[in-house]
Amino acid sequence: MDINQENFLSELRQKNPLAIEFIVHQYGHLMKKVIRQYLYDSREAFEECFNDVLLAVWNNPDRFDDKKSEFKNWLCAIAKYRAIDTLRREQKRRERFVSLESEVDLDHWEQLSVSNDHANDWEMGMDEAGEELKKLLSCLSEEDKDLFFRRYVKEQPVDEISKEKNMKRSLIYARISRGKKKMKRHMKCQMGGAAE
Repeated sequence: MDINQENFLSELRQKNPLAIEFIVHQYGHLMKKVIRQYLYDSREAFEECFNDVLLAVWNNPDRFDDKKSEFKNWLCAIAKYRAIDTLRREQKRRERFVSLESEVDLDHWEQLSVSNDHANDWEMGMDEAGEELKKLLSCLSEEDKDLFFRRYVKEQPVDEISKEKNMKRSLIYARISRGKKKMKRHMKCQMGGAAE
C-alpha cells in the first residue's frame, strides 16, 4: 500500500512501519530543526532524541487530535519536549560526572600519602602508594612525577623542593598545575568519557 498525506495517520494507528518512514521523509527535516535548537552540541543526544520522538509517535498515535491542531504542530511539540527532557538528562549526566570528578579530585593526595619513613626514594614510595597513584601519574613525565611525589606523597613544602631541585617556585607551581590538568584529562578518558 502506498502511504501518503491522506492515509499515513490511519496506517500509523494500525502500526504500519511504512507510516514512520513517511513521517521521517515528510517531517524529518522539521523535527531535526526543532531538536537542534536544544541539542546542538551533542550528536549522540540529538540522534537519541530523534529516535525517542519517533517512538513516542509510534506508541501514541491516538493522542493526536486533528480537530485541535495539525500533525506537524503536534510532532514539533513532541520534538521540543523530548529535546528538553534529553537536554536535562544530559546536564544531569554531566553534573554527576563533574561530581564524581571532584570526589576523585587531585586534592585527595592526602589519602594516598605514605609515611615519610618509607618515602625516601621514588620506587619505595610508589610501592607503598599503590596502583591508584601509579595510574594517576602514568600520564606525566618522570620530572613531573618526581615533583608530585615530593609535594603530595612526601608532603615537602614547595620551598624545600625548590632548593633541592634548583628550580624557581613559580616553575614548580606551574608544572604541578599543568600536571593536574593533564591528569584530569587522563582520568576522564579512563572513566570512559572523551576529554571535552
